[in-house]
Amino acid sequence: MNFSTDRDLLAIEPAVFEDVPFAAQRRLSVTDGSVSGNTLTSVAADFLSAQVDAGAVVLVGGVAHEVLTRTDANTLTVSLPRSHTTDPGIPGGDGVGLDVLAQTFSPQAELVHDGLLRLIGINPDDLGSELTESTVLSVSLMARVEALGTLELVYSGAASLVGDNDTLLMKAGEYRRRFRQACAGATLSLDTDGDGLADRRLSLGTIHFARA
Repeated sequence: MNFSTDRDLLAIEPAVFEDVPFAAQRRLSVTDGSVSGNTLTSVAADFLSAQVDAGAVVLVGGVAHEVLTRTDANTLTVSLPRSHTTDPGIPGGDGVGLDVLAQTFSPQAELVHDGLLRLIGINPDDLGSELTESTVLSVSLMARVEALGTLELVYSGAASLVGDNDTLLMKAGEYRRRFRQACAGATLSLDTDGDGLADRRLSLGTIHFARA
């Protein structure tokens, strides 16, 4: 399971779902969205089957909202982007007959997630390994690092699809720089014996790749 969510990407780069929608995986698209306060409903939608849940992002009438909870298959609690996940939901305005589009960059995040795990010595393919994802206690830190790496991957991939595009290339380069900077400054707490307490600290900045 990824450390980051689409909401994490939105918090860092509010325009990502508008900049490169063609690079995202579409989960759901309906035209009968109804919003009242922070409640979004749609008779045509099946948010359960589309795997739209807390941490996801939906465009409602073209405006990005983060999903706070999924009440049932037809109902979500949504909010305009908040500064912190503990903040109350921010209504985006009531309306009916709204376009609702759910997209995700989770496939790109999964690639970054896999790379980060291997970087710290966790092999996701080794089911019998003593070290697993649950070994990592610094989840919020890893979520930010993973989100920055995902944004770099999203924008660089989008740039390769459309050819020379100064904006996409600039953003790809900026997120590449910020991802490397975040890795260099990240010190993780690990629980290697399964007691729920940190017994090892690992600095990503001290890990170096060697060409085989």
